[in-house]
Amino acid sequence: MSLRLDALNPQQREAVTTIEGPLLLLAGAGTGKTRVITCRAAYLVEQGIPPASVLAVTFTNKAAREMSDRLAELLSRDQARLLTASTFHAFCARVLRRHIRLLGYSPGFAIAPGGYQVGLVKTILGETGLVNGPLGADGYLASISRAKSLLLHPDEIPETAAWPPALGRVYSLYQTRMRNMDQLDFDDLLMLVVDLWTRHPEVLAAHRDQYRFLEIDEYQDTNAAQLRLMTLLAGEAANLCAVGDDDQSIYGWRGADVSNILHFADHFPRARIIRLEQNYRSTNTILSVANQVIANNPDRHDKRLWSQRGQGEPVLVVCAQTDEAEAGFVADVIAERMRTHKRSYADFAILYRSNSQSRLFEERFRRLRIPYRIVGGRSFYERREILDAISFLLLAANPKDDLSLLRVIDVPPRGVGDKSIERLRELQLVTGQPAQTLIADAGFLGELPAAAAEGLRHLHGAVERFRQAAAGPGTLAAAVETYLREVGYLDGLGRMYKPREDALARLENVHEFLSSVAEYAGNPPPGGATLAGFLEAVTLQDDSDRKEDAGDGRPSVTLMTVHAAKGLEFPVVILVGVEQGMFPHRMALAERSLEEERRLFYVALTRAQEEVIITHAARRRVAGVPSVRRPSVFVEELPVELTERSGAETALKPLTREEEDRLFAEMRKQFSV
Repeated sequence: MSLRLDALNPQQREAVTTIEGPLLLLAGAGTGKTRVITCRAAYLVEQGIPPASVLAVTFTNKAAREMSDRLAELLSRDQARLLTASTFHAFCARVLRRHIRLLGYSPGFAIAPGGYQVGLVKTILGETGLVNGPLGADGYLASISRAKSLLLHPDEIPETAAWPPALGRVYSLYQTRMRNMDQLDFDDLLMLVVDLWTRHPEVLAAHRDQYRFLEIDEYQDTNAAQLRLMTLLAGEAANLCAVGDDDQSIYGWRGADVSNILHFADHFPRARIIRLEQNYRSTNTILSVANQVIANNPDRHDKRLWSQRGQGEPVLVVCAQTDEAEAGFVADVIAERMRTHKRSYADFAILYRSNSQSRLFEERFRRLRIPYRIVGGRSFYERREILDAISFLLLAANPKDDLSLLRVIDVPPRGVGDKSIERLRELQLVTGQPAQTLIADAGFLGELPAAAAEGLRHLHGAVERFRQAAAGPGTLAAAVETYLREVGYLDGLGRMYKPREDALARLENVHEFLSSVAEYAGNPPPGGATLAGFLEAVTLQDDSDRKEDAGDGRPSVTLMTVHAAKGLEFPVVILVGVEQGMFPHRMALAERSLEEERRLFYVALTRAQEEVIITHAARRRVAGVPSVRRPSVFVEELPVELTERSGAETALKPLTREEEDRLFAEMRKQFSV
């Protein structure tokens, strides 16, 4: 064991060595919280706590992997392997695999990938006469998710304006259909474990005996279901360490409840609170600005970040005349800093409130041949061609999965038209049989046009052959590739997508997906590589598992939303579009969510190590219409003595024409393609 407490500052050391009772660790931005919670877990083992008794819960797979890797450096391999570091959803999935029979579900349940349920909700809305209501399927699905995060069952939905019309009925039908298909969604994983532990105290007692020491990362992002889950598991002993920062609670729109961290002492009356305030990332100027802005939020735990990294440069606030001038200024400031500060393109992050703001910067960077990368766009596993590939695997893994079958029943085109699909759905309602059973029924196939019947017959045969191959002794990766070829998917992409370049790009993505199957099979979990195991690993992916476009390996400017930047750091942060209605966002202003928007602004400031530049425009096109803009309220809250303010035309020392030509010639030579 290589645990060195003397390498920690006094507050970190106090947090590591406090092991009994409830502990709230208020870890400000850049204060080394990952190091602290990892050292604390190792310290528990050093004090004689069996590693199997320690459960560390995170929000992302990346954080869980990072903790496991760090623990492997502090503990023996066997000790690190016995300690559980997991996301909430992965932990709950494991609990349910063992005990879900007690709730009347099959232990062979599948976890539906995010978004798959929209088609099901559309069908339900059509059946209930709500299809033309004020909310579409996405809105109802989001409301069902919100209800589950609040631990509300269908019969507990109040008939108030806070919920869509007839939500309880839609929610009830949704749950019944999902259960009939042996499907759970992400929210079910948490809610069902709470139900399990509440209805079966003997199962809860067994888990309390197993996990006697809990660590919960990013506690400010927990919702009501997660709070209840951890409260049940902690029990009266409450040997629980919650780590988080209320000033970085920015996910209220997806169910996070900042009151969980604000009222921690109410939930755990014996709670001890330790503040980590020494920052190892930013200059004191950046921290002082961030401290002063966030102090405008009335409901928060008081804390003031400080650093030993020196005072640093003032925060630069620039007003551009137009949005196009703003993009031009940002390109110019990058070039100027590279010339005067010897910066790399990789030192710069352009942060914005909404993804739509990236366009002007992308256009300007392409024109000037400034390399850049977009972070936080559509996930690899959310791309249409990958969702189709996953659907083919899901319907083979689960004979009751109607959602996946209906998604790919005519992908690639196999002659199955809308009338054939409508007849299939009618027969389902009459017989109650799964769609996969019906497409093998000779009577049903006899009702269809010859092309549709032959297409379904071929699809069913391919699914059955793959089902047997996946359960056999051969390699899973080879079986998957053969299957996707047999159903016509690999060869059909060229017919499905135009132009040819688009089809080739999608085919490359599918080959990358096949590589992920091979990686899983090459490094199998205990019990071996199985189709069900691979699908669970894929569906439990989160934003931290995104396969980002790495470009061609050159140093590149990073463009991303502030939400996507959380947890990251950059030498120079350029925060753009800081205007009323844009940041804070107009929807947040309408919903009176200004405090969360201020926390988001605070997160943006604290990503910077050395320099912060804030820009806004006097005029901007919004939805194609020119409009006069005014600076954000957050710009007005910046301390005057720690900022330097100017218009774009005076913010930089101008380059001479000769210097400009030489600089861009050097840049093009260095980064020529």
